[in-house]
Parts: sequence; C-alpha cells; structure tokens
Amino acid sequence: MEKTILGITFALLSTASWAVCSIIFKKLGEKLEPVGMTCVKSLLSFIYLFIAIVITRTDLLINKEVLIPAAISGIIGIAVGDSLFFASLNRLSPLLLSIILFVGPDLFNGVFGLIFLSEMPSLVNWLGILLIIAGLSFFIFPIHIKDSQNVKTTILGVIFAILSLMCSAYSMVIIKPVLAETSTITATMYRMLAAGIFLFGFGVVTKRLKDWKCILNDKPYTLKLTSTIALVTFGGFLLSLSAIKYCQLILASALMTLEPLFITIFMIIFCMYKPKIKEYIGLLMTLTGIVVVYLGAL
Repeated sequence: MEKTILGITFALLSTASWAVCSIIFKKLGEKLEPVGMTCVKSLLSFIYLFIAIVITRTDLLINKEVLIPAAISGIIGIAVGDSLFFASLNRLSPLLLSIILFVGPDLFNGVFGLIFLSEMPSLVNWLGILLIIAGLSFFIFPIHIKDSQNVKTTILGVIFAILSLMCSAYSMVIIKPVLAETSTITATMYRMLAAGIFLFGFGVVTKRLKDWKCILNDKPYTLKLTSTIALVTFGGFLLSLSAIKYCQLILASALMTLEPLFITIFMIIFCMYKPKIKEYIGLLMTLTGIVVVYLGAL
C-alpha cells in the first residue's frame, strides 16, 4: 500500500520534470540531430548517475541476468525510442505531439502491462484513470490545427512519435522485473550506458555525431543542455522507473500523461496565463482523478 502511494508520487514528479524538459528540449533540438542529442543525453546521464551511485555508495555490481535485460531496455527505450521522439519533435507542432503523447502511453503501456505482466488495476484505480483521461481531453480538444508544415513531414512525425511510444512501452515491460533484483538508480545507469554506447557506435558509422562538437563552443547552450539533462535524468528517467517499480505499469503510465496539466499550471504561475472555462473543468477532473488514484492505493 505504502509502496503504491510512493510509486504514484514518483509518477507525478516524473511527469512534472518531463513537462519542463520537453519545452526546453524542443528548442535545444533545433541545433542537434536526434541521434546526436540522444547520444549526448545518454552518456551524460550515465556520468551523472555514476557520480550519484558513488556518493550514495549504492552497489554497482549486477549479474548478467539483470544486466542483459537492462541493456536491451536501454537500447530499445532510450537509444531507439528517444531518438524517434526527438525526430518527431522536429516534425510536429506541439499540439499534434501532445495529442499523441496523451493517447499513446495509456494505450501501449496499458496493453503491454495487461499482456506481459498480467496487471489488472482495481475498480477505484480504473475510475481514477478514466477521470484523468477525461480531464486531459479538456486541455487538448476540440482541435484547431493551423499547421503550415508539409503534410508528408507531419505524417512522418506522427509515425516517429508512435514508434517512440511503442519502444518506450516495451522497454518498460522489459525493465520492470529487473527492478525487483537491483536498485532503480543502478538499473537506470546501465540503461543509459547501453543506450549511449549503442548510439555512439551508430553515430560514428553514420557520421551523425559531428554537429555536437560545434555545440561545445556555445557555452550558454552547453550550460542549458547539461542542466536540462541533469533534470531529465533524475526527475524524468529515474523517477519514472521508481514509479513503475512500486505501482502497476498502467497506473504509472496514466499519471505520466499529465504533461498538459503541468504545462498549464506552469503557465498560470509563471506566465500569468488565464485558463479557459474548459481548462478549469479539465483541471478539476484531472485533480479529482489523481485523488481517486491515491484513494485506490489506500
């Protein structure tokens, strides 16, 4: 019970981190190719996590039965999945991307969790999940798209986004059993290392890593990039794994689709944004759903 509540809290904190980082990464991604961005993010995340493990004296050693699934999860979910995500960021409007991210995680993580992990939420949790989904729909719909992008570019972006979600969801299915055998931070570190090595090799062969060398000369960009990667490492990746470790995958994924909610809250607080009536309704329904999910864990 306490672990489930902890997992729910981690999922919400992870989502808040991703909401901030997604906004920043969209701007940062304009100077780097998706492969280069993901490679730098993975290797720098590995360094951050390694330092944290040394400071906290967490056990670094894991057996091959744990290492292999963690590495495969990192390659599928981070190396491939995140590269596809950054590719979609460059091809989709924020609105289209938010719609896909809104529908996708629940769809893929829920189905994969039911099929591969035999997870079935309680009726109270189902009610909370449905309230969250219904509440989020008020932030996104009705859709008024005035997108000047090329149609082919947009379609390609949608394909990349969907493939990214599938990779991410399946990587979570792979890593969840591993989390019962090792610490979350150690598993995350090896996922990042495997993804970074894979992407570095791929980038060298395809010559897609040349752009990031020039970025190092841009100190303000480098500072923003390294600090954002630190936030997404500990706030996004680490907390998301902690969430699925302590609660069901479908429950954690429902809570980790709350980016539109957090973005709206950030805009209200920092940008003096005045929400529309439908956004107030969505905010109320979503917060109610979160409360119901917590009650379902009691």
